[in-house]
Amino acid sequence: MEKALSQMSKEEKLQELADYLPCRHERQYVSRYIQALRQDDSEQVSWFESFGQSIRHVMLNVSTYERGKLFGYADKRFDEYGWIRGMLPIVENIELDTANVIHIGQSVNGQYAVTVSWGTSNAGGGSYPSVWDEPIADYKEAVSCGIRMLEQQYAKMSSKETSRLMAGLRELKQKHTGPQQLTLL
Repeated sequence: MEKALSQMSKEEKLQELADYLPCRHERQYVSRYIQALRQDDSEQVSWFESFGQSIRHVMLNVSTYERGKLFGYADKRFDEYGWIRGMLPIVENIELDTANVIHIGQSVNGQYAVTVSWGTSNAGGGSYPSVWDEPIADYKEAVSCGIRMLEQQYAKMSSKETSRLMAGLRELKQKHTGPQQLTLL
């Protein structure tokens, strides 16, 4: 078992960081951590090490934490395994049918994130709304974005189901984003 970061010397931490292969969005955090170690900035080093026991754990949690700020999350919310979960609560599932759903998540600051689950007889896929999706300020725009996402998936398909699904999307678009008739009581 590897030593926890808090038990490593400065040189061991720097070596671990040198061996770590960060993805593009993690590079800035690796750089900040290295700089804090080299400048003996104990406050900044402690901040990084509060996110986990290994470099990978720290970098994934810091990335999720920083991305969560776009959605209004300011605290470190660790699960029972020490991970910060970036999933947003779903406020609405708009179903075209059981396999084709627009998931709309909403964060604490009111921003929306949209994902879709889609399936045809040939293929399918999907995901859950999270801080890694693009923040959308307006609910109607979030619904429109979900409809566009499904349209893009169906445009790639050649299936007998595609025309039925596209017709269903037109109905959804009219229902959720089109002008609505108001009635007086």
